[in-house]
Amino acid sequence: MNGTKWNHSIGLLAAALLTACGGTSTGVGGSSGTTGTTGTTGPTGTTGPTGATGPTGTAALTAGSRGVVTALSPLTVNGVRFDTGTAEVRVEGEKRTESELRKGQVVRVRGEIHGRAGRAAIVSFDDDLRGIVDDKGGNRMRVGGHQVEIEDETEFEDETRREDSIQPGERVRVSGHRSATGSIRATRIEKEAGSHEDFEVKGFVAGLAATAVPPTFALRMTPDGADLYQVALAAGASLPVGMKDGSFVEVRAAAKPAAGAITATAVELEDDRIGAENDEVEVEGLVTGGSATAFSIGAQAVTTSATTTWENGLPADLLPGVKVEAEGTLDAGGILVARKVSFRWNVRLQAAPSSASEIAPGVGTFQVLGLTVHVDALTEWKSSGRGSGISLSNLGTAPVEVRGYRARNGIDVIATRVEPRNDDRIILQGPVSAEDTVARTITILGITVQAGGAASFRAMDDGSLTAAAFFDAVTPDQSVVKARGRDAAALSGATFTAEELEIEGNTP
Repeated sequence: MNGTKWNHSIGLLAAALLTACGGTSTGVGGSSGTTGTTGTTGPTGTTGPTGATGPTGTAALTAGSRGVVTALSPLTVNGVRFDTGTAEVRVEGEKRTESELRKGQVVRVRGEIHGRAGRAAIVSFDDDLRGIVDDKGGNRMRVGGHQVEIEDETEFEDETRREDSIQPGERVRVSGHRSATGSIRATRIEKEAGSHEDFEVKGFVAGLAATAVPPTFALRMTPDGADLYQVALAAGASLPVGMKDGSFVEVRAAAKPAAGAITATAVELEDDRIGAENDEVEVEGLVTGGSATAFSIGAQAVTTSATTTWENGLPADLLPGVKVEAEGTLDAGGILVARKVSFRWNVRLQAAPSSASEIAPGVGTFQVLGLTVHVDALTEWKSSGRGSGISLSNLGTAPVEVRGYRARNGIDVIATRVEPRNDDRIILQGPVSAEDTVARTITILGITVQAGGAASFRAMDDGSLTAAAFFDAVTPDQSVVKARGRDAAALSGATFTAEELEIEGNTP
């Protein structure tokens, strides 16, 4: 593998973009929108698909995107569908083919984006962890002593058996999001051939003692996180030039860690930057610390302002462990100045719970609004004036608020947070699957939401809309809408009569 991998890739970016865009004066949504240097028959000429403003009517910008691959052909990351026809694909720093990319991998894409369409110049994938599975159970497994969290969205090669397809003693490669505790929330887990004990992990250097014999340092999952491993170099191994505290590195060893200690056979510098100053960027991951005005997504620092738009949630919802996507520009210090922050949960339910069933401590289901809600070890239970708080075992029947996302079956809800509420109003929020403008109905999670005769309608910026404007703005399989009703009488069977409908954002 090559050291300083991303620097090498950046050096190829200009040439790649020129090839991808067909000339210097047009580009994807270039400024001239005319024939450019490639002539009127070139791919971005006057009749080309991306013309002067591109498919969304906005100029394309040099951009970087880091997130999970949610679809292939076309490659889709953070909701953007990328044309990869001329892209360079790199896996672990080596030039590979697009066929090696998989759903669930966390990748970095450099190129151009306008709206939900983009053109990739470079696509890079680097796993987070490789090694032998020590043990597993519930929503977790350990790989070389490192905790890996498994959620409903985690992708496996065997999607039928999922985590049951992997046994202790087998080798795996893990891609995912880094948490505040140092664990990895897996987005994809792949089996690897062989039973050798080689171990690889990526992290940030702390406490570097470069002149010690042997050189030593601590390894963290985020720059300000806790020390997870103590690393000492094996005989014959050396530190890469330029390594210092805060450097992002890959550590390789011939054996798995012992009591948190790694004897490294190789250490390589990695460059985790997603772009350069003034680049437009999108980053998805778990909040690892900070507040709503300044926080981190994994290792990426983010700031917000009064003009930042919040989707699918409020600034008060931004807590460590929450999965979000931030969009904006990079400043000179590499901080993402967010124009928009989107919560990756997009389901919100508020009503009385029923039919609680616990199949293991903290693991089970209950129902809200007739929908099955799944909870597990990754679900956060919040306390709000009910003594010692609530759990699945003492849920009761008083109203609760559930935050989460649709399960893989598209019907159930995976709860990321459950909180007691002293509010009898009904709330149903989620992706819209169908709408009927004439009947004034939309469908959310299989429930038909009927706009009441005196219902109010609001846009994502909380501005008032007419009924006609609201239904014009709603796009099935894209829009997320919140519906409110006054009390339990608003729900009758599978129909919910709403007194307020508000567009909250878009699906991931």
